[in-house]
Amino acid sequence: MYNQFRGVSEKLDYQKRRYHEKMLTVDAELTLFERSFQTYDFIIDISNLLIPEFFMSSLSASLLFDFDLTNMEPLNVEFTWRIPTLNEWMRGVGVVIEKIFPEYAVSLEDFISRNIREEYQQSIMETRAEKGYYGESRYGYAYFDPAAMREFLRNTVTCMFKKHPSLLERKLEILSFTRTLNILEDLARSMYERMSMIITAHTEAFILDYAFLDISKLCEGAEHSEELAIIPYVDLDGIERTAEIVTLADMQHGFILDVSLLDYGFLMPDEDIYKVDSEIIIAALDEKMKRFRDRLTLTAPAFSNYVRGDEAADYHKCERTGIWGELASLRYIIDAEVNLTLSRIAPELNTFDRRKYVSAVLQLLGHIGKRHKWGYGVYRAMEDEELRNWWINYWVSQGLNLNVLDKLYEMVKVWLPWIVKRKLKLGRQLRERRLAS
Repeated sequence: MYNQFRGVSEKLDYQKRRYHEKMLTVDAELTLFERSFQTYDFIIDISNLLIPEFFMSSLSASLLFDFDLTNMEPLNVEFTWRIPTLNEWMRGVGVVIEKIFPEYAVSLEDFISRNIREEYQQSIMETRAEKGYYGESRYGYAYFDPAAMREFLRNTVTCMFKKHPSLLERKLEILSFTRTLNILEDLARSMYERMSMIITAHTEAFILDYAFLDISKLCEGAEHSEELAIIPYVDLDGIERTAEIVTLADMQHGFILDVSLLDYGFLMPDEDIYKVDSEIIIAALDEKMKRFRDRLTLTAPAFSNYVRGDEAADYHKCERTGIWGELASLRYIIDAEVNLTLSRIAPELNTFDRRKYVSAVLQLLGHIGKRHKWGYGVYRAMEDEELRNWWINYWVSQGLNLNVLDKLYEMVKVWLPWIVKRKLKLGRQLRERRLAS
């Protein structure tokens, strides 16, 4: 047992030293600076593709489900930066990144008045979905949104496009959510396919103020109408389909046959419902892109932040290395605990299959304990039984055994809240201490 403990301790110490060398030394920061300049053009091109797609997709969900833009991720996620004060710099602060509330994240009423043509505003306001109240609202004229369902609608489906490059993984997780939260599967499909269409149209159709120059194509027109454009997209089952649309707003908010669900889409006019000088659609997206470009060269000091000169020279003295080491040790403890439990409840599993269950438990911890990434609020909003059902349904769909997962969750739920709390606390404390006045 002593030799085993010593082996793990030596391995962890080696990994801490390597982490320090690659991330927190002066040489590491210089290397990151050089790489950020080398990859600058490539990253800008990628951001020009991805940021508008998530921006436009989020606008779609906002109007369809009556969410203020203040509540829509990633529309309400924005950052700025400043040079540290002398005292902060002496404490190892290289750059101060601060979360801000963007001006374009407004109420839905403001969004409509600023961006929709006056002649269509009243009609949209009158036919908006309204939040339902049990015992008061009429069925079919309102929606009901428990916390987890609200989180799913406002950010999770959009996040799936970023989180899972694999179509199969997206489908399995979305369907796990619909079963767990008792969401109509057709509604989730409609949301997914509408977003798939918006994202595909970014490169497959040349739409002014949305198209990517030299990348976006001139799409085909419908034979029976010169105004209708044929937009290809992939549905939740992976089947390639097409839709006939006139404007970007049609894809975002319009009623589209075989895609839209009844009462979750507007009958659109032939002309664009957006104002020509739309305050949010054009100017806000441009602002978001500029802020991203301004922050890109700060990657190196942001990665090596909160490290004093003496800490950069010796990993034993570096507080960030110690925090990373504690998080790594927690992962080793979880790994050992899960393997011990599996030896008792499923001794027939080989090493490869055991690792699947360890990964499933680590995923559960990671999703609840996310600090910086958007789209994970739904996991924290779930009740214990909902979280359990989602997690088991998802991993059963991946081929794991239901009974084994059920017993693992019984073991995990005892210490999971403490681990999550500790993980979040470690991430916040260092920043708070180094930025303290």
